[in-house]
Amino acid sequence: MKQLLLKLCLFFICCLAITTFVLVQYGGNVDYFYQKFTTPKAVSMVIGDSRSMQGIQPRVINERLKELEYELPIFNYSLTIAETPIGPLYNKSIEKKLDETSKNGVFIISVTPWMFGSDKNNDHSKGEFREAGRPPHNMSFVNVNPNYEYLFKNLTYFHFKALFRKTSTMHKDGWLEENNLPTNPKVFDEWKKRQGRLFDKMIRNYKVSSLRLNSLDDLIKKLKNHGSVYMVRMPIDLDFVAVENSFYQNFDKDMNTVATSNQIDYFNFNVSSTHTNFKTYDGHHLDKHGGLEFTGILCDSIIRSVSKLK
Repeated sequence: MKQLLLKLCLFFICCLAITTFVLVQYGGNVDYFYQKFTTPKAVSMVIGDSRSMQGIQPRVINERLKELEYELPIFNYSLTIAETPIGPLYNKSIEKKLDETSKNGVFIISVTPWMFGSDKNNDHSKGEFREAGRPPHNMSFVNVNPNYEYLFKNLTYFHFKALFRKTSTMHKDGWLEENNLPTNPKVFDEWKKRQGRLFDKMIRNYKVSSLRLNSLDDLIKKLKNHGSVYMVRMPIDLDFVAVENSFYQNFDKDMNTVATSNQIDYFNFNVSSTHTNFKTYDGHHLDKHGGLEFTGILCDSIIRSVSKLK
């Protein structure tokens, strides 16, 4: 019996050691989110869904905004629309990740109409949210390395085959680098159609939520205690903009109202005067080249905003 227990303990230790090695060395390749929860609390943050997770690059912000004396580095705490719509659950997780000692941070909130969509069958008054049970909302610890809680609770998010393909990498600053980019126009068209079908599904299943809009206001007020807050609507293909506007017709009006009431800037890159054909790989997500260009332009907008206040 003792020998069996010893063998089981040895087996467990070996498995734990191998798992720890994989997580520490290759966590950014085998899971899109894992690295988000292994880094220290953040003094500055990018907040949003997959649009900002892939399209806003912290290393560019750290370099471009260092002269403004913000507390840096900035961390990209965006996930995807399934995990991080605006709402009380995301707000709570942001508070967990936020370094409360931060007083002059920079906080960039990427907003999309879909982030204010709630499942038509959910009753928020009963605590029903479509993102419940997903990371980061099912986690108590968002800044430990290695993060075994994430492994045990979210094993289905791991794709161990990606360890060998390395088609995408989640960097330690929270930016997801997608390397599997279409080189054939037919592939791009198919990926864009697939994204369009996802939008159609959300239009059928979602409704715009006033609770989520109020949660955005709450979030901004919280973050303003720790620095400067900026809202941004990132650029996508104009035909997709039309789809989004059909889902949430007053989106830009509501975003401007929230921004004005909180005395912050709202940068909308989907109006004719500011829209640029940045490179995407599906009409919706900026690729790493388009994201590099866009992040620089976003920094220019922040720098101009700060200059006006001086």
